Amino acid sequence: MRGPALSPSVALAPRRRKRHGVKPYVLGCAAAGALSTCVSHTLTLPLDVLKTRIQSDAALAGLSLAAVCRRIVTKEGPRALLAGFTANGCGYFMQGAIKFGLYEACKRRIFRELEARGGDRRKNRVPVWVASSACAEVVACLALCPMEATKIRLVTDPSYASSTLGALRRVISENGVTSLWQGVAPILVRQVPYTVAKLAGYEALSASLGSGGVLPGVVAGVGAAAVSQPGDVILTRICGGSAKARLSGQCALSMGDVLATLAHPTELFVGLQSRAAMCATVCAAQFFLYEALRPARPPPASS
Repeated sequence: MRGPALSPSVALAPRRRKRHGVKPYVLGCAAAGALSTCVSHTLTLPLDVLKTRIQSDAALAGLSLAAVCRRIVTKEGPRALLAGFTANGCGYFMQGAIKFGLYEACKRRIFRELEARGGDRRKNRVPVWVASSACAEVVACLALCPMEATKIRLVTDPSYASSTLGALRRVISENGVTSLWQGVAPILVRQVPYTVAKLAGYEALSASLGSGGVLPGVVAGVGAAAVSQPGDVILTRICGGSAKARLSGQCALSMGDVLATLAHPTELFVGLQSRAAMCATVCAAQFFLYEALRPARPPPASS
């Protein structure tokens, strides 16, 4: 004999639970991304400061990391290596939450639509990783840009302001609120290739090795640094430049202005060694923490 028929609400309950279970997972990924990104970028802030100073000051361009570090510490003290600390932490906390949360949400949605149309998940996973990471980073950049521009000003000009709030006030009073997004185009030029190489590269390496963590993070970080280095140099010169150049009114204000000042295209790769070291360290720490903090993938939508 057949048992009693299930009511529509009971029959649909498992499907609702399955669908609703995705939300806590994506939110958990966003929280894990925020913490791992903030911590990894905070731990490597001294390397970021050295890289930015090398890119923005021609007098430091030919020196090694150790020599630049000694010169800065001698002239400005050890605290100079932590310039922009608060702006860096706040900016990357927001960026990490949006980037990882939206990446997971986009990836799952695209895979779901792909499977509904009869597509092969395995054959299409690389394009899905690329598209999802690019879309997530475009949104994340809008949150990162004000804090990143403020940090660069604090790093390249120690006398610019005594705090992040003071720097924000000065930027707004001198150039208006919209100037906080002045570097959004070069940030996108830097961050979108960086994030695509980092996330898609990490996924591919993890799939090949059978596990994620430190090693895939290091390799993905070096590759991400290489493809995004030109955008990083352009961003530094737009939002920073040397204090002397800003005081003389010669600081470039657009990507075209920066490119016009280049003596040779190789200048777009100034500081690559220090940035590659920084990105490898950042990505290794970031993915190690992310894998430890994020919730387990829901089996029906795992990727």
